[in-house]
Amino acid sequence: MNSLGIPMSHQYQIKEYCNICGNNELIKYKNRPHEMCTKCKSKSRHRIAYIVYSNFLKPLADKNVAKLLHLAPEKRLYPLLKDLFGAGYMPADANPSNFTHTKVLKLFFPKDFEIFPEDYFDVILHNHVLEHIPGHYKDHLNSFFKILKPGGLMIFSVPGPYLDKNTSEGGEHLATDQERVEKFFQKDHFKVFGRDFLEYISQTPDGVLIPDGITDRIRASCGVRPGKDPFFIWKKN
Repeated sequence: MNSLGIPMSHQYQIKEYCNICGNNELIKYKNRPHEMCTKCKSKSRHRIAYIVYSNFLKPLADKNVAKLLHLAPEKRLYPLLKDLFGAGYMPADANPSNFTHTKVLKLFFPKDFEIFPEDYFDVILHNHVLEHIPGHYKDHLNSFFKILKPGGLMIFSVPGPYLDKNTSEGGEHLATDQERVEKFFQKDHFKVFGRDFLEYISQTPDGVLIPDGITDRIRASCGVRPGKDPFFIWKKN
């Protein structure tokens, strides 16, 4: 038995479906089984994000007051967030042309984020974004912490983190895409996150890390492998 009282031999024998569009056909993608929905094209991290956002953001949503910053705004998650936050929903990215489903504010990190005052956003979302930003992850996180309101949430995910090693950074200084692929697994990745990353966000005195509530049984229901795609929910003190 696991902690849910489910026999270990049966705990992942659950009918899989896409919780975003309702489709029940999930196919292999990049050697990962059940990774992509054949209808909405969502990946596993989108389906987990949909659950996390639904659970944590609905209590904060106020279309007239609450402000949400969504970096690299995924098409599959946009309808939920726009419906919850209305005019307070702000999608942003350094390359707005990559997103055709909505008008995206062009922002380069970190210089363009100086336009926002401290304690401005109720929510900041970024799903697999930090690994694409040159520089040190602590500087990135501290910049986001600064523009988040007290009591506000930053919800985000990164590849890994790989808890058997420390974070490796500096991909922006490598000469070729192939070097970045070899060291960081993708040509536009500048870092790989390790155990020190988790320690930093867990121990910063400015806020508290909240469990995402996603069990492996929930993962299995939407085609996600055990332990994959953890989300970090950081609440500012």
